[in-house]
Amino acid sequence: MTSPTSPVLQPRGDSGAPLTFSTSLFRHISPSLYLQRHLLRKPPTRPNNRQPSQHRDLTLTTNSLGHAHGSAVVRAGDTAVVCGVRGEILTLLPGDDTSIFESYNHLSTSATHSYSSRSSGGAGWGELITPNVEISTGCSKKYPLGPPGALAQTLSDQLRELISASKLVELTSLRIYDQDADREAAQKIKGYWSIYVDILCISLDGNILDASWYAIVAALASAKLPLATWNQNEERIVCHKSLHHPVMLRSCLPFITTFAIVPVLGLPGNGTVDESVQTANIMILNDPDSYEEDEAVETLTILSTTVFTVETTQTPNVSSIKTRIERMEKIGGWKLGMSQLAQCIQLAAAKAAHYTETLLQEGSWSKQSNQTSASLRTF
Repeated sequence: MTSPTSPVLQPRGDSGAPLTFSTSLFRHISPSLYLQRHLLRKPPTRPNNRQPSQHRDLTLTTNSLGHAHGSAVVRAGDTAVVCGVRGEILTLLPGDDTSIFESYNHLSTSATHSYSSRSSGGAGWGELITPNVEISTGCSKKYPLGPPGALAQTLSDQLRELISASKLVELTSLRIYDQDADREAAQKIKGYWSIYVDILCISLDGNILDASWYAIVAALASAKLPLATWNQNEERIVCHKSLHHPVMLRSCLPFITTFAIVPVLGLPGNGTVDESVQTANIMILNDPDSYEEDEAVETLTILSTTVFTVETTQTPNVSSIKTRIERMEKIGGWKLGMSQLAQCIQLAAAKAAHYTETLLQEGSWSKQSNQTSASLRTF
């Protein structure tokens, strides 16, 4: 079998010696064949030296931005994103229905019940958490200088849907009450914290969705909002300068895993090299890079959550972690069958359990925002 570094063609010159192509030239001339030659190895090895089921190491740094209420920097291979969390107060007007804000999935259709756009300092009804993605100039040669493109807008919509589907934030931590009201009566909600999540991609080498999602989760977990209360004398919401409270995330840790399905001609239908990632004529690549995304015919994104119990006096029992699939999104054709889909679910569940175990062992999740110094974690 021809090695991945061998030439596609070997024309002979006047001297009779074959003309060989370098590896980089081979990749540019025939990128699909170059990838297939790697995946036909035994065992199959991707051009980035990873196994098909292997994901890139993820490095996480929190609280690195001093001007934001919470921040995180995530690097997965050559993909790096910065996430900043900023809270703004949204005051309820007389007659406003608080149930509109209490639902993740509510979308208002009334023009009279809407706030101005973000450029005017407002937030939409039912959208207390608003992500916005920006692809910086120079992060990739594919995205030149210009206005926000389709990728940034699509990612913003995908992240907004994931936040809603996973119910990432406990909405109770975003409520602002009238603390001076009658203690015997139920506290009245006077407003909410509207959270703006800004994601800046500073380096892009594929699978920006996963990196952005982990940055959002880490930034929200490290965020501290000023303690806001209703001042009856001034009839407005005021914030304390020294008192803060964390943004509480739900106890079910949310994780997403993205797969790329690439065609590989010459794979045996019944023979297996890696049963978890291979089927006839296609191969499933976990955490694809930019080159692999270009060659993919399908992509699959799985949102999974992990449920666990943490004892306050004992080390968390990581064996009690249970994974639940919340959502799946597949884009592309129909090459991925049900058996291969089940294999992807198993890989996504294993990845979610691994990340949860790492977070629990370090105690970083249970403490959430109790640490003010920056922390560095590698998964």
